[in-house]
Amino acid sequence: MASESTHKEVFFGGLVKAFKEQWQVDIRLKPGDDDNAIPAHKVILAARSKVFRDMLESDECKASQDETITLSELKHEELKTFLEFLYNGSLSFTELKQHVRPLYLAADKYEIPYLQDLCRNHLISNLNSSNALDVLELSDIPSDKPLNEAVSRYIIEHMDEIAFSQNFKPFVEKNPSLAVEIMQAFLNKTKDSRLRRYYY
Repeated sequence: MASESTHKEVFFGGLVKAFKEQWQVDIRLKPGDDDNAIPAHKVILAARSKVFRDMLESDECKASQDETITLSELKHEELKTFLEFLYNGSLSFTELKQHVRPLYLAADKYEIPYLQDLCRNHLISNLNSSNALDVLELSDIPSDKPLNEAVSRYIIEHMDEIAFSQNFKPFVEKNPSLAVEIMQAFLNKTKDSRLRRYYY
């Protein structure tokens, strides 16, 4: 007799199977880097994303004979991973590691908070001195306050190392406002620690 976990796997795996076997698909999503569109189901897209729902319900989309939407910001493998997430609601560590940046931005663009949460948590838990400035820049695109605060704290705590890295000068030239914010926060923290030492 099959176990409850096997039944659960079959139950939740049905949507993924329908996607992979292209069963009753009714729309095609085209990536930005090639013409190999990936078949999908409108109902899944609409259920997972308000943006997709609005897009599919628009008069323009209903009137169109071409059942293809181009997601120019995603490459083929990124789009495939994005769609698999919409069907099964999970991502492996490897998938997140490989595609976290485009998935994070797609989650913001298509209003999929759960995917954005997963990407944010992965970015925060994998912060290091070599990627912190990139993550700070990324957090500024959708104005993600929790990610911005986490990475800002990390940068301030590791400023001695980050400020002398080869990434720092190009970051400052490209993002002067962010650089000023970080330097001000670092100086405030340094000043506060000096005051604490003086008074206590």
